[in-house]
Amino acid sequence: MAPVALTSSLTSPPGVPTKKSQIANMKNDAGLNLDADGSSTPYSATSTAVSEAGGKSPDAAAVHKALVDSALPDPTPSPTDSGYYSHLIASSLPTPHTKAGSTVYASAVDVLEAFAVKHSESVWVYDDATQVGFGARLSEFSSKKIHELQTREGAGLELAGYSKKSSGKFSVFATIKTLPYLLSSLERIEGDVVVHLSTIIANESLEFQDGLYSSGVLKDLLSVPEDWEVVFSSSGNGLLETTSKLYGSEARKVIHVVSSAASSREITSYTFPSPSDASIPSTKSFDLSASSVYVVPVGKLAKDLYDNLPAGSTLFEFKTLSPSPEEVFSALTSSEGVERKIVSVVGASKADAEALKALTLSALYSASGSSKAILPIVKSVVATSAADLLPAKEAALPGKVISFYTSPLSPLPQLLSHLFLSSPSLETRLAQFGSSAARGVKSVLSLAPSGSVTDNLTVDQVSDVTWVNDANVLKSTDVLSSAKDGSIVVLELPWSEEEVAVKLTRSEISTIKSKNLRVFLLDLSASPVLPIQEQVAFLLLYTGTKKLSAGVWKVLDAFHSHQLNRDDVEAAQAALTELHPSGWEVPELEEGKTEKLKSTWEWDALPGTAGIVDVHSDDQPLTASWELAARHLFFREAFAVPEAKVVDSDVSKNLPGINGLRPSMADETFLVTVSENRRLTPASYDRNVFHLELDTAGTGLKYEIGEAIGIHGWNDTEEVLDFCSWYGLNPDDLVTFANPLKAGTNETRTIFQLLQQNVDLFGRPGKAFYAALSKTAKAKADAMALKFISAPEGNELFQKMAEKETVTFADVLFRYKTARPSIADLIGMIPEIKPRHYSIASSQKAVGDKVELLIVTVDWKDHKGSPRFGQCTRYLAALAPGAKVTVSIKPSVMKLPPDNKQPIIMAGLGTGAAPFRAFMQHRAWQRTQGIEVGPLIYYFGSRYRSQEYLYGEEIEAYISSGIISHAGLAFSRDSDSKTYIQHKMSADKKMLSKLLLGKDSDAAYFYLCGPTWPVPDVFEALVGSLTDTGMDRKKAEEYIEELKEEERYVLEVY
Repeated sequence: MAPVALTSSLTSPPGVPTKKSQIANMKNDAGLNLDADGSSTPYSATSTAVSEAGGKSPDAAAVHKALVDSALPDPTPSPTDSGYYSHLIASSLPTPHTKAGSTVYASAVDVLEAFAVKHSESVWVYDDATQVGFGARLSEFSSKKIHELQTREGAGLELAGYSKKSSGKFSVFATIKTLPYLLSSLERIEGDVVVHLSTIIANESLEFQDGLYSSGVLKDLLSVPEDWEVVFSSSGNGLLETTSKLYGSEARKVIHVVSSAASSREITSYTFPSPSDASIPSTKSFDLSASSVYVVPVGKLAKDLYDNLPAGSTLFEFKTLSPSPEEVFSALTSSEGVERKIVSVVGASKADAEALKALTLSALYSASGSSKAILPIVKSVVATSAADLLPAKEAALPGKVISFYTSPLSPLPQLLSHLFLSSPSLETRLAQFGSSAARGVKSVLSLAPSGSVTDNLTVDQVSDVTWVNDANVLKSTDVLSSAKDGSIVVLELPWSEEEVAVKLTRSEISTIKSKNLRVFLLDLSASPVLPIQEQVAFLLLYTGTKKLSAGVWKVLDAFHSHQLNRDDVEAAQAALTELHPSGWEVPELEEGKTEKLKSTWEWDALPGTAGIVDVHSDDQPLTASWELAARHLFFREAFAVPEAKVVDSDVSKNLPGINGLRPSMADETFLVTVSENRRLTPASYDRNVFHLELDTAGTGLKYEIGEAIGIHGWNDTEEVLDFCSWYGLNPDDLVTFANPLKAGTNETRTIFQLLQQNVDLFGRPGKAFYAALSKTAKAKADAMALKFISAPEGNELFQKMAEKETVTFADVLFRYKTARPSIADLIGMIPEIKPRHYSIASSQKAVGDKVELLIVTVDWKDHKGSPRFGQCTRYLAALAPGAKVTVSIKPSVMKLPPDNKQPIIMAGLGTGAAPFRAFMQHRAWQRTQGIEVGPLIYYFGSRYRSQEYLYGEEIEAYISSGIISHAGLAFSRDSDSKTYIQHKMSADKKMLSKLLLGKDSDAAYFYLCGPTWPVPDVFEALVGSLTDTGMDRKKAEEYIEELKEEERYVLEVY
């Protein structure tokens, strides 16, 4: 690899973080940088890179001491741990517990959300806000303060009702689309309230854009009741400054319009604010001597106008819709002897412009001295963008810009932004743009000198580096359109050097040659440490080195809590290769053919969109004949044939093809045999609750008390065959696809196998499926309908189809018949069947080589009255003794107390009794071994004792023998006064209080398993048991929360 060096005198490398404790607490004067060890960095001949210390390396001993003194978290999670990277990123995000003055790495909107929760009595978020990423993180805070609302007629009535009984400040997250539904209720809302309105909307093409200058918005804002303020925020720091003032001690009713489509959504470094009683300026002036003035509220349009103003023109911004007459007068009038100013008041429609003009004139004529002044010529102008008024100026961003095209869940851009955010000499910003059409995320990272005046990062930002790590994104997107001439392209794809020129399109090769782009191939294998290897590769390019220098190594090692592995560094160094496009030929088009051009990036989804299945273009499944299966068997080194996944032929009778047992997956799985399938509820009862026993002898399967088992279920045979017939598929045809367990190898299965065992054909589709399917529809009506459902605007229809109609992937294909992707494309669009997890209802110590399960069949009727079934419970209910099942084990929070003598309080509803049966079996077994055990308290609830007293005979035997010390059995339908487990618990307040307040071996553990609905009532029953013994309610609630922290109050609800 030839040295590249992305650094320049303006963008020197980052030093070891100086303020972020989770990485390293370095002294601010340590002067650490990428060359911190004193060794010279072999930059390329063209590089002008310097260190943060001005090119002079600090003393190595001082660096060593600073590193030794670093305060790193302990214990330290490992990069191979699940969730390591998301945890690393999340550790720098703001939360309601963040202290004022703390540095956070996040967007200004992220900070706003955490700040609002911290300083509000309650927070209300409308569904249309979360759909555009505004208030989306609120649910992560798991606070009782958070309440969800729907955008619909009368949307403000619930707020009005709440405000009448609220005494503190409350916050609302909504969008400008919510505003028309709120207007009629604003007069009824009382108290201290801040309504944050995002300006992001979906346009006619269903792409996100700023919507403050959409027709009617300004007019609506100008029509709010007089006792409401309207305040505007735009830039990130400006947003936080305004927010801190909105949460001061003064009670107020405010609509806070947040321009959240631009800089406020960029990830950068912020100081977490504190409430302020300072006043909010009502306007902002720029050049008072200019003769032409554009009047707009603060927002994206205002910023765009300012960036493109010609000489002699200026901008006047409204920061509120209650402007100071004196400020308006000062900005818009002329001095004696100077020509009258021309004032253009801009609105998205004539009505908007006239309404804003009326506000401007009202303020102007209200100012003292207005009768003697040289007043301006004020006119209303209709425009929705700066381009409608002014020609655009070309302006390059300072520093370097890197565009990443990645899969939705790739952490690389955020990891790099956090690494560079630690450098005080850099202005680091990251903007992310999701795309349901491309099924990926475009991330734009800007590295500029600290203090630089920068523009908003845009989706089509011209870039110095284009980095692609998802071939699926490359397949549909023109990733080179925004690449600068002479810039760098990194293809992090599983291609050989010879394949690159073959797999790139004619247009891409032509662009690479015409723009003289430098192309690098990064060939890394999928692994838990892949993001670290990607960081290493980026830093090699950034510094222009073939090997990671000692200084750079120390920085990255500190970032990952001193867990940077030499093998990972060497793997990245070996994987980065520069290619030579000058030798590539641009293929000629065949006569009569035209090349299909790829589309530009469509920003129509949030980053990290769920439900997207990545299928690399070179790993695209292919249909083939049975001859291919023979080749796979003969050449096993090239094709994966998992021998353990073939069942005996007697189990496979009358089924097409060879029956593989499960989808390929990395989890450790076991092949077990059904030994018993027994219904527990009467055949005449409307709920089928059954007991399932699985024989694990000879499999090596081990499990602990309270753990869950994952069942890898199949789709129904007849439904799969019916679908194949309707879709025109031969069930015995073969499909070859990339083996996810062994890179570079393939698997081949029949279409029937894939649809029965791999593909979740009868599962519930997410929006990503509708977006992908829209591109295959031949009828325009189908294409537009599918794209509409996938967009935020179509959320109501999406919810109706998902929740009321309970449509499946197959249903959608049947409804939109012209959207007919090939089977190869289809299995890339539909996710694999996920294992369903069930709490194990047995103790292995007591039952030996068996797993016992308690399961209820899930079935219902859709809106047409047609029967529907849960995929896995239907599969399990039909299993006969002798059938083979693939299973895996999943750890659980339902763990026994560390001391056998500690009391256990169990509360189970319906099949939520499963783990408690295991508890009982285990305590009974312990007694047979002479082990002293503590008391078991068992609360159980179901509808009818005669129908649903699950394992009733066993329970009664345990009560008689003293294994269960006390039982509270609640059967809600057996009497007119419905009795639930919380009522039984309330009757035992004295006993529960004693157990909960016990110490050491008397300290009880409480467990609740079952549906979520009784959780608040159970919590109240426990709090009531404490308050009845004299404890203050607040202290009682805090005590239960402490039990949660100590894992003595354990919930497993669904």
